[in-house]
Amino acid sequence: MTASAWAQDAVPSLKTQALARAIARAEGFYVKGSVPNRFHNPGDIRAHSAHAYPGQVGLSKHGYVIFRSDADGWMSLLAQLEGMIERHSKNYNVNMTLLDFSHKYATSPTWVKNVSKILAVKKNTKMWEILGEAPVLEESWV
Repeated sequence: MTASAWAQDAVPSLKTQALARAIARAEGFYVKGSVPNRFHNPGDIRAHSAHAYPGQVGLSKHGYVIFRSDADGWMSLLAQLEGMIERHSKNYNVNMTLLDFSHKYATSPTWVKNVSKILAVKKNTKMWEILGEAPVLEESWV
């Protein structure tokens, strides 16, 4: 799901918004002059293409997406989280723990500690619990 499709179709849940704010805080978005702040990129999202996200106006030399506005950056972060919930993500799923999620999402070893503290959850909390969603039941062959 693209950010523009998400914006027209649904409003993210309060829990999804809380996770997005926790990610933004852990990434340093609220620190004036930080990379996420300067690039309007609350999720500190990286990409390989200069046209990977709606509202993207560039790519830094380190691969960080530069968004036109904070609103565009928030839309992309929330769309990534919604993609995980809707099972459209290749990298993330709701059955992951926050620690598993952090290994794929973040580069800092303190990221998971910061996000878990902000959300008041343990590192081994499942993403479905954090997001208030149902877990994905695995198909089993009996």
